[in-house]
Amino acid sequence: MKTWTPDASQHFELWLGRVRSSVAGDPSVNPDEVAQDLRAHVHAELEATPEPVTKTELDRVLDSLGNPMQWSEGARAAKPAATVRFYTGASDAVTDWQEKLAGEGGKPVLLFLLTLIAIPTFDDVIGIPLMAFAYFVARSHLTYSREPLTGYARWMIYFPLAVGSGLLAGIVLGFPLTFDGQPNRLEMWWVLGVWWVLVGTLAAREPKRVRSALKPFAESFESSHGRMLSLIGAAFLIASSVLLLAR
Repeated sequence: MKTWTPDASQHFELWLGRVRSSVAGDPSVNPDEVAQDLRAHVHAELEATPEPVTKTELDRVLDSLGNPMQWSEGARAAKPAATVRFYTGASDAVTDWQEKLAGEGGKPVLLFLLTLIAIPTFDDVIGIPLMAFAYFVARSHLTYSREPLTGYARWMIYFPLAVGSGLLAGIVLGFPLTFDGQPNRLEMWWVLGVWWVLVGTLAAREPKRVRSALKPFAESFESSHGRMLSLIGAAFLIASSVLLLAR
């Protein structure tokens, strides 16, 4: 038997539970036998898929089976009232969201919300720790998750990564400006020029570390980009030195 990802296994068991509930009111149907037959059918359909079986592959097979609420002859014969249909539809929607949140879908939503809370609270005690936590978890998910990120989950995971990477790059490039006692404008450019020459040189020597730190937004970063930063820093350094000596 093929191995399944944890979220795929959990999703399938929840789906089978809904199947049992949907046919339980039909005396001509044994819910356990239906579930057993469906389990065998789904496993057979997934036999050709690579391991581990993902939730995406499972959903493809489950969608082909249709809506479990339509399988029971008794359920088709006795159409429920409008209020019952509305309640059933709302219940199914809530169940679907619960299944998504219980699986891999819950993490992107949580990280997205944590980032939204952290952004306006950077000046408070809670903002930076929340942002750091969301960034760390998003990086861990992107690096070690066995399933590719797709759809809304991808953008929800990328959101804290984009904010965190932007903050990290800004802190590194503007590090001299974080000290108290700001110099005048020419001295500021001179200090930044020296700093960018140093940072650019280090980045040119270790481009893999830059790509890792700013993953996935710096995948194309090469040593030439680090050298370009050094040249820009050198230009600032030379220009500000000339202006300072001309005073």
